[in-house]
Amino acid sequence: MTNPTPARSLIEAFGDLDALANMYTADVTWRLNHSLAPNIAGPHVGKDAVCAFNEAVFTKFYEPGSVTVEILDEIGDESSSVVRFVFRAMSRRGNPYNVEYVLFAKTTDGLVHEVVELLDSLASNEQHQGNAVGVPPAAQ
Repeated sequence: MTNPTPARSLIEAFGDLDALANMYTADVTWRLNHSLAPNIAGPHVGKDAVCAFNEAVFTKFYEPGSVTVEILDEIGDESSSVVRFVFRAMSRRGNPYNVEYVLFAKTTDGLVHEVVELLDSLASNEQHQGNAVGVPPAAQ
């Protein structure tokens, strides 16, 4: 793939709050699995709400600067794209975090207007508690 899709650009910017904010439309929405708590699942609606959600994730859940992503699959184009990836970080509780995600992104005029992020929520919850449940196998 010559140019990264919008979904890939988003995950490659994880942790960089200014870069993420610059990718959004004013009416952007972001949601996660419906089974998660409403303050996490969303939907987070509007640029201010999405940016506040991003800030909470990357400063309250994970040690700043610890986030890395490994892209497993990427499909789509400028208007609609999806990336499957492994999200790695150190939680604020001092536990390693290593969970597989899928992120869908839709754009309007080159800016992201919709994000749907899906993850192994059991693995996420367990790993935040320090339990190595659902850790993806190492890349070969």
